[in-house]
Amino acid sequence: ETGDSSDVLAHPDRVTSVAVSPSGGCILTGCVDQKVRKWSAVPPYTLMEWECTLPLAEEDSKEDCKVGFLDDELFVVGYEKLFIMKVDDGSVFRSFKTEFETESTVRAITTMRPNSFLTGHQDGSIQEWDTNSDNCVHTFKDHSDHVQSIAKVNDLHFISGSNDHTFKLWNIQSKDCIRTFSGHTSAVDAVMYMPTRNTVLTGSDDENIKVWALNELISDVVIGE
Repeated sequence: ETGDSSDVLAHPDRVTSVAVSPSGGCILTGCVDQKVRKWSAVPPYTLMEWECTLPLAEEDSKEDCKVGFLDDELFVVGYEKLFIMKVDDGSVFRSFKTEFETESTVRAITTMRPNSFLTGHQDGSIQEWDTNSDNCVHTFKDHSDHVQSIAKVNDLHFISGSNDHTFKLWNIQSKDCIRTFSGHTSAVDAVMYMPTRNTVLTGSDDENIKVWALNELISDVVIGE
């Protein structure tokens, strides 16, 4: 069955990222027109108070714009640059001094802990950022190609999907790659963790979605609980 055709969040160009606020109150979308749009998270999914344009790349270029919530009040957006933005009005809360070269632009964003988020990059690295200092506090390196997606598992673990056809499970405290999962024959563009079953879903350019069991690889105990 198909969904109601009226449930469409129309954009003028390719949509490159979607994020839902922790409370489920709104949706943010990133588009190659370098605009972030805020939408209602309930039908009819109308465009809310604002859409903002940011200098994420060279003017008139059409590049991926990635978004991720820090909390219900702030979100991160990035490509060649990183900004923390206010959810209520789309204004800049903080801009990071770091500018990424073409080969290391931001391809994925996810929040790990309060005041901490991760970015996946075109050079295969994953960077951990401290929002209090605006600094990159660690760089994870094990992928051999673009990191296309990142997802939080719990406060201690995260997963990443890459153009190298693999996804990886990481320990953010020890900074180790716990395991590399192979099985796709093309880029792993999307990863998602399902806590109720302790499994991972991956979507790939090979036109397959796979389900992976983490089993005893991670603990149910998370930092802060």
